[in-house]
Amino acid sequence: MNTASILRTHPWLVTAGMLAGLLVIVLGGLGLVRPPLVSGSLVRWHDTSHDWLLVADDQANQLTVYDAVNGRPLQRLDAKVVGDVAALAQRDGRLFVIDDDGTRKELRLPQLQRVAANVP
Repeated sequence: MNTASILRTHPWLVTAGMLAGLLVIVLGGLGLVRPPLVSGSLVRWHDTSHDWLLVADDQANQLTVYDAVNGRPLQRLDAKVVGDVAALAQRDGRLFVIDDDGTRKELRLPQLQRVAANVP
């Protein structure tokens, strides 16, 4: 039996997978689940008019912003804009792009513009 036929006969598997992913996102936003900062790290950021998933791609050195509600890609920022992108960190309402040697660059949200060249 192939994947398509399994999903046709058991459509709840798709829903269960989506709910599990949503649960991880929600718990992460509440501070109950904190994934380690590794290549491809994910940060959820939201305010009154935005609900975003920000994804670091160490291989491509880019930051991709997705709509957290429907998963649609909204924007890609490459190394020319944010520098080397190895991981992301969010603290006190600020987003930090961390490169391979640990240097942090702060981005202003929701503009996604650099605030300072280096943050101690």
